[in-house]
Amino acid sequence: MNACVTILLPAYHAAATLPRAVSSLLAQSREDWTAVIASDDGRDYLALLAEQGLGDARLRQVSTGHTGSGDHGARNAALQAVGDTPFIATLDADDAWAPQRLAELMPLAEEAGAAVCNTLTHDESGHAYKRPFPDARAPFAMTAEDILSPRSPFFPLFRRELAGAGWPAVPFCSDVLLSLGLLDRTRRAGGALLCHPEPLYHYYKTPGSMTHDAGTAGLADAGYGAIFDLLADPAFPLADDIRAAAQAEFTRNRQSNAVFARWLVEGRCTSLEDFLDRTENGRAAWLFEEGRS
Repeated sequence: MNACVTILLPAYHAAATLPRAVSSLLAQSREDWTAVIASDDGRDYLALLAEQGLGDARLRQVSTGHTGSGDHGARNAALQAVGDTPFIATLDADDAWAPQRLAELMPLAEEAGAAVCNTLTHDESGHAYKRPFPDARAPFAMTAEDILSPRSPFFPLFRRELAGAGWPAVPFCSDVLLSLGLLDRTRRAGGALLCHPEPLYHYYKTPGSMTHDAGTAGLADAGYGAIFDLLADPAFPLADDIRAAAQAEFTRNRQSNAVFARWLVEGRCTSLEDFLDRTENGRAAWLFEEGRS
C-alpha cells in the first residue's frame, strides 16, 4: 500500500510518551501512512518501540545530529526525509491522534490544500479541559485571527508542496508561523486552511514545559524579539494582511507577557498556563489597562 501522508514526529527525551503517540497512529482507521521519527537526543526510538511491541514497517527514524535543537529543528529534519508522499502531517511525541483523525482530515486537505482540527488540550493530570473553538456543525475556513488568537496549538495536514521552507527557527511559535504560511499559500493556490470542528488531536501539557517554567516570561520576551525580526524581513513570505495580523497579535502577546512577569513576582499566578486561563488567553481587555498602569 502506497502511503498518502508522512507524519513528522519529533522526539526529545520522549521515551515515556512516544509509545502513546505511536500507538495512536497504529490505531488509525486509515492505514496508508508512514511516519518519520526525528531523534533530537541521539536515542534509537525504533528499538525502544520494538521492545514494547510497537515495531511497524511504516515507522522510520532520522537524527537531527544534535541534542535539543527544538521542535522546528526536529520537524525540519524529518521533513527532509519525507520521500514522495503527497501529504505531510505532524504529531508531537507527547500527544496522540484520535483513531479517525487521518480519515477525517485527508478529504479536507485534498479539497482545500491543508486542514487542522479543534485541538483538545489535556492538563498535567490528563484531564481534557479546553478547545480553541466553540462547537461548529461543519468544517470552516480559518483566518489569520483564528490561528493567532486562541494561543492553542494546531497541527496541520497539508499538501507537501505547501511546506515552503518548513518551520522557522524561532524559540517558540514556529508552528503558528508555519500555519500562517499555510494559510497564505493555500489562499494563493485557490484553496484554504480548513478546520475540522471535532477535537481529533489530543494535546497533553507536560510537566516542565515552557508554559509551566518559572523562567518563561524572560524567555518569551526574547522569543518575541526573534519573531518580530522574522516578520520584519521582506524575505519571509507572508501576504501583507497576514503579516499585519501577526505583528498586531504578537505585540499584544508581548504586552500581556509583561503583565504575566509582574503577576509571577506578585504571586498572582503560578505559570503561564495559569495566567492564560485567568485572562482569556491573555486577551482580556482589562489586562491591557493593567499593563499601562
